[in-house]
Amino acid sequence: MRREILMPTVTPSMKDGKISRWHVAEGQAVAAGDLLVEVATSTATFEIEAENEGRVERILVPAGTEGVKVNTPIAILFGGGEARTHTAALAQPLGFASLEPTMRRDPPPRPQRRSTAARVEDQGPSYREALRDALAAQMRADPDVFLIGVDVAQNRGAPRVAQGLLDEFGPARVVSVPTLDEALFGIAVGAAFAGLKPVVEVPAWGRVMEALAPALASAAQTFYLSNGRLPVPIVIRGPNGFSQGMTGEDARCVAATLAQIPGLKVVQPATASTAGALLGAAIRDPGPVAVLEHEQLYPVREAPTEAGIGGLGVARLARTGTDVTIAAAGHALTVALEAANALSRNGIEAEVVDLMCLRPLDRETVAASVAHTGRLVTVEDGWGDLGIGAEIVASVVARGLQGLRSAPLRIAGTPVPMPYAAELQALALPTDEQVTRAVSAMVRGA
Repeated sequence: MRREILMPTVTPSMKDGKISRWHVAEGQAVAAGDLLVEVATSTATFEIEAENEGRVERILVPAGTEGVKVNTPIAILFGGGEARTHTAALAQPLGFASLEPTMRRDPPPRPQRRSTAARVEDQGPSYREALRDALAAQMRADPDVFLIGVDVAQNRGAPRVAQGLLDEFGPARVVSVPTLDEALFGIAVGAAFAGLKPVVEVPAWGRVMEALAPALASAAQTFYLSNGRLPVPIVIRGPNGFSQGMTGEDARCVAATLAQIPGLKVVQPATASTAGALLGAAIRDPGPVAVLEHEQLYPVREAPTEAGIGGLGVARLARTGTDVTIAAAGHALTVALEAANALSRNGIEAEVVDLMCLRPLDRETVAASVAHTGRLVTVEDGWGDLGIGAEIVASVVARGLQGLRSAPLRIAGTPVPMPYAAELQALALPTDEQVTRAVSAMVRGA
């Protein structure tokens, strides 16, 4: 069957992009996960991968073309209606042996990832690849670490972060389970209590919150009430918040809800480098950690950087400025940075704080930035009522009002279930234009 490859959207405000180069040619066969095309915008560079095997029938938009509108067909693939599976043995049901501490043995050589072109090394790994590499590194370093989730073996999971891990570590450490959320979370928490270090992949945070709540409460409360003496080293990770075409609970942002749970650490990486570093730190942490990823960030690449993280609970300055502080995390950080670039062209220099971790929340870094700029704006994809932005504003105000040149401002998602229509979805999420207008009014009106 024929399938159109469309120009994707990374942020709600993205209108078009440039086809930087094609990694494939017409008539070329591709496998699931092969790189197809590199796309560039004013703030990001990302690549589109083939979801299934097939053949490139036609390239509709040549390399070098600028101003390609989102959702415009750029290529046509033929064949490969279903993703390939490796072998029938990979579909074996979960057994108790899969949860026993694995034997100390040297892992087999890691296979090379199939690709139609070499990785773009000068641009660094994608967000998805950084997560995969960090997970693989922790699994090599500690044989008690294992990945468990729905289809993480056969289909590499919903976000395809698990690509290649089954080949290297085998079905005892890349455990694919049926779609039974309560059983999945119960098994993972039990494994953590037994001394293993499970990494649980969820298809969407908003979809599993109700089923996850009992297991999450058990893990977080046990670690908290024991004052850390009973370690519960479990990491739960997966996409959180808005995704194109998703609605209701599937598109719900649960960051603020999770950040209210004592004993649970919550990280929300925004870039490839911080995603890998934060996931590695989360796996090494003795307590439960929630890692909130974002569907639209998975293909985004960034220039290689050696900047590390200061640990879980330490924010970083993503951009320096003098006129206003903008605090955000995860996908909202891309909105904040786009707004900061637009503001800079109008003579307003914004300092952008990447929170990275929502619990513990680095209030000191935000307060220090506000003391420098005198103004504060928070941006979050989730609902503003009782949200992360509200907590940041309360924390800054509690430290004193004398340093503020204007009232703090919160920009957040509209407090409604995510609608299905694309036009309404765009209205329900914060955009860089919205942030730019609000900050301009704040600074010019002061």
